[in-house]
Amino acid sequence: MFDRAPAFAGGRADSDLFGESAMKTQMKFQKILSLATLIIAALTFVYCLCFFSGSLGDIYWNLEPVIIPTLTGDITFDIHAQNFYDTAQAFNDALFFLSIAFIVGAVLLYVTACNKRRNYYVSNYVSIIAVAIYAAVFALYALIMVSKCLDLFINDIDWATYLEKYNYNYVEGTQRRFPYYSDDKSIFVIGYILFIVVIVDAVALALNLIWKIKLMRGEKQLLEQGFVKEVA
Repeated sequence: MFDRAPAFAGGRADSDLFGESAMKTQMKFQKILSLATLIIAALTFVYCLCFFSGSLGDIYWNLEPVIIPTLTGDITFDIHAQNFYDTAQAFNDALFFLSIAFIVGAVLLYVTACNKRRNYYVSNYVSIIAVAIYAAVFALYALIMVSKCLDLFINDIDWATYLEKYNYNYVEGTQRRFPYYSDDKSIFVIGYILFIVVIVDAVALALNLIWKIKLMRGEKQLLEQGFVKEVA
């Protein structure tokens, strides 16, 4: 709370803008933002663990060409998925370590008390700026790789052969000999959404820091011009 100096013209407007009410709002937001960053970082790790589920998991079981001997000659099923799999696996490996680093960064916000400090110090500036930059770069890399993997998934894999293999030796009422077939792209859509959210979080961290700096400067000016902050 602030006690306004009677001689200070325009004190009410400035104290509303830079005073206790504005600071309390900002502190609530920084607490929510710190928690949101930690949750989002954890979700990137969960995404990594789930990346090779569904249709991408099916690809793993269909990498090797299958040769079926018949009376009229051999039938070969090769969906040509090795290039996609190698690229996707390399991305998934990188994602594992990058997501863990993101979680560590989010925890660092708590270690430096960015979630609850009224006044930020050098450690707060460093940690917030580092996490924001890391999150933005991480998200851009991930979006590029998700797009690359999706392109290979759609255009590099021989889906006609995949479908033919899936339907081979099918007798109604029995299981297909090669049951793994799916061209579902949900995991890529989830990736786009998740890493766009990461970018939004990085921007929010930067904007919140700017907001905090303005409030701290405004509060300092009010104190210098006759406002007295009560200390509990």
